[in-house]
Amino acid sequence: MADTAPAESNTEKAPAEGTQAGKEEEAVPTPPVKQTRSIYLTGFGGPKYVRLQTKEQKTVGKGEIAVEVEACGLGFLDVMTRQGLLEITGKPPFIMGSECCGKVSEVGEGVTKYKVGDEVVVLCDGGAWTERLVITPLCEKTEEETGASSGEAAETKATAVATTAPPAVVLPKPACLTDVQAAVASMSYLPAYFLLHRVACVRPNDVVLVHSAGGGVGTAIGQLAKLIGNVKLVGIASANKHEKLTSLYDQLININQDYVAEVKKEHPLGVTVVLDSRSGEDTNKGISLLQPLGRYVIYGSSNFVTGDRKNLFSFAKSWIQMDRINPLKLQEESKVLGGFSLRSLIFRQHAQLSTIFEAWQELTQLFSEKKIEPIVDSTWCFEEVKEAMQKLQERSNIGKVALNPKLQPKAPEPEVKTADKEEEPKEENKETTS
Repeated sequence: MADTAPAESNTEKAPAEGTQAGKEEEAVPTPPVKQTRSIYLTGFGGPKYVRLQTKEQKTVGKGEIAVEVEACGLGFLDVMTRQGLLEITGKPPFIMGSECCGKVSEVGEGVTKYKVGDEVVVLCDGGAWTERLVITPLCEKTEEETGASSGEAAETKATAVATTAPPAVVLPKPACLTDVQAAVASMSYLPAYFLLHRVACVRPNDVVLVHSAGGGVGTAIGQLAKLIGNVKLVGIASANKHEKLTSLYDQLININQDYVAEVKKEHPLGVTVVLDSRSGEDTNKGISLLQPLGRYVIYGSSNFVTGDRKNLFSFAKSWIQMDRINPLKLQEESKVLGGFSLRSLIFRQHAQLSTIFEAWQELTQLFSEKKIEPIVDSTWCFEEVKEAMQKLQERSNIGKVALNPKLQPKAPEPEVKTADKEEEPKEENKETTS
């Protein structure tokens, strides 16, 4: 009995070892899970809530496409999103950003308009600041699909099957632009185009006052308005930006000056159009400058931003100033007040998307003819997004600010040892005194 027990034990272990070895030989290596870096907003407030995170890559479903992002655009709207100043924003956490440029890397079932390798510009309602973007393209419906007759305007709607990816407008990238230029062009030139040609309807002999003349939209307005011909442009911007804006604007006013008085020095009768990106107290000032039949268009509310976080007092003050506008006075003075929001036009107001595609086609032609060109202030890597947003918040940019997901962070500068340098003068002093 004592001799057989060890033998039985050995016979039980041998098959177990053999079986384990067999399993190891047959095991198929698990492919690594693909990861994607994205810039998330984890809460409303200051820069600390903007974080670069790496998560599992999303799959592409039916009716969806994936875009490998080459560059992203930043705008003042992103600062307001971070602070929670926009009612249209969802609750954190979510990926930030509304514009980017890249290449289609994967196409889902049922997608026929786009193919792998297409260079595209993407306009989305958040989610653009990422290395790989999965979206549902919003497409135009043809007359055959809508049933419209040749004499009727075919209504354009978002045609999307039941998908999980967010909707986005996907535009062809202008071949003449770099990835960075294309990434920042859509949210600058499309608003400028609609403000000038569809909302304010700027015409020759108009005098146009533009707030934030040095920003992305402001510089785009300056370029596009020059093409209308015989339009007088008055821009308001920080004094340090004036030198680079003289080719776009006929008159430049320091943002710290009394611009109402300055405008009246050159144009005693006032202006015919005001394009206002600031709102708040500036709104009533601007309306007072309008000539009869003048058009005042609000397309931003940067006055609401006064610090890193949402300031309820400043917000309320600006809102009260806006609320003091008297519609009956507008009627009596024959003045027009309007507004424009590209994001709302696309994603919330069931706009005819054909107008977006048509405008982009016209802009692409102007880009190719070198009549207009996006002005890029600076380009930052994903790790530097907080610094990039700070530049916007300080209003120190001229043109647009961009992010490059493939750009590597700058290597830290080597520390300079000051101890040795401080000792040398001491030795010299000793020799001198002795």
